[in-house]
Amino acid sequence: MKSFNVINFNFNAKRFEPYDVIPYLVRAYQERVVLHEKYPDEDTLKVPTTFNEFKQFVKDRAQYQFWARCEYEIILVDWPCQKVEDKWDVYDQIMMNLDIITQIVMEETVPCVTE
Repeated sequence: MKSFNVINFNFNAKRFEPYDVIPYLVRAYQERVVLHEKYPDEDTLKVPTTFNEFKQFVKDRAQYQFWARCEYEIILVDWPCQKVEDKWDVYDQIMMNLDIITQIVMEETVPCVTE
């Protein structure tokens, strides 16, 4: 499986570590397929088939899982200190690379899907 790592802070080890977001997104897609088979008339459980649908799916699932949760947030500060800092979370890192991550998720879930 291809990977896409983002920077995350491991509170237990007290260090920054790469965190692969692709396994979560692939599992979320697989769960969507199962739910769609169980409830085929439910519009909110539609399985994405085009690039834009996959892109929206990745964005929605990333926002649900990683957005504004302190365990997925890091603070970036400039060096030498100019009093500039910014809070990033895993969701922000995914959004900066949304097209790339979407393509990887498509390749890992449905290799024959193209727009």
